[in-house]
Amino acid sequence: MSDVYIEREIVPVKIRRYQWPELLLAVILLILFACGAIVLGSFAYFMAIQQRLFMMIPWFYYFLLIISILTMIFVFAVVALYYVHLLLPIIVMICSFIMFVLWLTGLIKASIELWGPLGSINDNCVRYVYNNDFWGGRNVDTLARIQQEGVCNLWKTTFALEMVATFLFLWLILLSWQVIGRARRRY
Repeated sequence: MSDVYIEREIVPVKIRRYQWPELLLAVILLILFACGAIVLGSFAYFMAIQQRLFMMIPWFYYFLLIISILTMIFVFAVVALYYVHLLLPIIVMICSFIMFVLWLTGLIKASIELWGPLGSINDNCVRYVYNNDFWGGRNVDTLARIQQEGVCNLWKTTFALEMVATFLFLWLILLSWQVIGRARRRY
């Protein structure tokens, strides 16, 4: 038997690398992670309050918990893919669009609950918590009032963070589009 050697021609392979703006991407991902973590903690706290009061937990609490977890997973996935140079803008664009729609849905439902008609959260906070009645002293009523103000302010904070996350996912869609455009001009 004889050994057969095959010569192969080396063909240069053109590897497409997408140039992401590193600092901007890092800031967006950091803010998205913070928004997801704070909204996750806030709605977990609201669920604990609802359970202690033996009240039914609304569906959008679970919805916002899941969206928050998905956002944190999305951030970790983008960072991991960027680290191994496999972050494709089309994947980021599609996932960002899905997350944008989910956050927008949660934002709309939370805004209806927070700023809705008579009996909304903000209406109850203004009527019962932020009224001008004097309160203070070392008693249980003062502690309850502080807790009520904290819950009212936490609702407004989560609403603002939902708005920020919705805007940042829209920004990621546009950023991905720019990265694709720059890559097309270069090749």
